[in-house]
Amino acid sequence: MAITVADAFDDSRLSAVERENQSRWKLSWPEFKLLFIASTGFFIDAYDLFNINLVVVILNFVVNGKLSGTIANAPLQGGVLKAAANIGCVVGQIAFGLAGDVFGRKAIYGIEMMVTTLATILIIAAPLSLGAGLFTYITIFRVLMGIGIGGDYPMSASVVADRANLRRRGTMVTFIFAMQGWGSLIGGLVFIILLAIYKKGVQTHGHLGQLNSVWRIYTGLIIIPAVITIAQRLLMPESTRMKGVHAVREDPSLITKGRVIGVKPDHSAEKVGEGSEKVAEGSEDGDREAAHTAARRLAATKAGRAAAWREARVYFSEWRHLKILIGTTMSWFLLDIIFYGISLNQAIFISALGLASSKDPWEFLWQQGVANVVIAVGGFLPGYYFTLFTIEYIGRKPIQIMGLTMNAIIFAVMAGKYTALKADASGLIACFIFLQFFFNFGANATTFVIPAEVFPTRVRGFSHGLSAACGKCGAIIASLAVSIMSTNVGAQNVLWLFCGVAIVCIPFTFLIPETKDRDADVVDLEERRAAAALGGAGETEKI
Repeated sequence: MAITVADAFDDSRLSAVERENQSRWKLSWPEFKLLFIASTGFFIDAYDLFNINLVVVILNFVVNGKLSGTIANAPLQGGVLKAAANIGCVVGQIAFGLAGDVFGRKAIYGIEMMVTTLATILIIAAPLSLGAGLFTYITIFRVLMGIGIGGDYPMSASVVADRANLRRRGTMVTFIFAMQGWGSLIGGLVFIILLAIYKKGVQTHGHLGQLNSVWRIYTGLIIIPAVITIAQRLLMPESTRMKGVHAVREDPSLITKGRVIGVKPDHSAEKVGEGSEKVAEGSEDGDREAAHTAARRLAATKAGRAAAWREARVYFSEWRHLKILIGTTMSWFLLDIIFYGISLNQAIFISALGLASSKDPWEFLWQQGVANVVIAVGGFLPGYYFTLFTIEYIGRKPIQIMGLTMNAIIFAVMAGKYTALKADASGLIACFIFLQFFFNFGANATTFVIPAEVFPTRVRGFSHGLSAACGKCGAIIASLAVSIMSTNVGAQNVLWLFCGVAIVCIPFTFLIPETKDRDADVVDLEERRAAAALGGAGETEKI
């Protein structure tokens, strides 16, 4: 007999965030608070990730005296600096994702933001006396920053997906990821506001050293919301679904009892209470019972965590699960090659196509900042919200395939009409806007949403983290390769390459099931019950 959500999920045990009988669009206070805590982290992450695009321009001028998005005479070094946070992300996404599955979200959530905040403080404290060594110093601590940022991907996605009801799970997960757009936009606005403040000193009086203050303030302002977010995350309770995962790990027989997702009443806790009362009365029997109960619970917890470490390996040893993971990891890997290839090197393409051509340092930086803001407002943000408002109607896979197809077409237009676009700034801006629009009303949003929905709670953190880490590997390749290729083979050939990557990404989407209205925990419970029935009682321990 098929297991329904009602069979597997005891609604009386759900928090206000997790209940099913809610309006699709009207947020409850617990949901609003959850989205605020998770989305603020993504706002900070995006601000930190994308600000390097403009910081490199300043650093290149402060250290080398060159106005360029590519570090003078060292394109590879510039690529490593841009890639540094993404290198750290790979470590953070896998490590925090796995730790969140093993120890629970509550035990881990907030630590990743502490790491990001510490790294930011160390970056803005960089001594200018290092000269060219400043690039190396910042690169090292941007790796540390990336570890924290990377950890936020699986943790925030899992924290929200664990709690969201099916009717608007995609909307809620998209909402937190959409803050990436706001981080990019606010980052651009802060940059041009700071330039406006320092205009008199830099442009009028020629105090070019003040640009050193611009990039430090620009980078460090994000520490304020980060500290607020840390406190909120540390106070967040564990989700019902994650409590259920821990319960099954401690008592695998719950699989066949149908109490996997909801939390089975813990009678042993009552015995502990009874034992405590007996102790208070001076009863030696009560003391022994309490001690034995505590020992059993400790042993069960240790056994549960040991089982958690091998859970992902066992789960993905089956092709039906592994092929989905291949779909999510490869889609994200290929998407991030083109997404970060453009986003982290936007300054290079903007300069190459003539949008920032001034020889005056302040004017050049102003042109870069304005171009980034225009692109964010025109394409970045609208794309996210088109996904947010349509994802529960259109579905995840159609949006991803549509977005990749449009990206390929736009890249082909930009490459094929490269010469004409260099002479027409309005045409170039339009291409960049539509490109960012279909990244975010497309695969950049869905590659984040799908891994949070398609895998069950017990392996969700690791699966999302590994998928995101593969994406960041693509971003690293783009960061390093684009800096070199734009110098050696030209921006036009890079755009043709991006067109090809977008096309190759499409087939991997078909390995993934549509996650709209799909409860991965119910599917997982059906599979585990079937395996237990076929393999006998001993098989329950393995699944």
